Amino acid sequence: MFFSYNIIKGILMLKQSISVKDQFGVKHAIQATVDKHFATTQSSSNVKHITFDGEDIRPSFEMLFQSTLSGKIFKIV
Repeated sequence: MFFSYNIIKGILMLKQSISVKDQFGVKHAIQATVDKHFATTQSSSNVKHITFDGEDIRPSFEMLFQSTLSGKIFKIV
């Protein structure tokens, strides 16, 4: 269920609740900013960034999200 949206550089971005696991296997329910195709594809390639403890974290090429604040590494599950 989408609950908010932003327009970034003229592109509609939606906020979505998703589950991620950190490098220790601990599951977290977090907020992700996704593009308009995420609703139909549910693909992690449509996730632009995740927000954890107030930090926006962008994915690496491997679609892992590493926090510069906590050092945690997240993967979408």
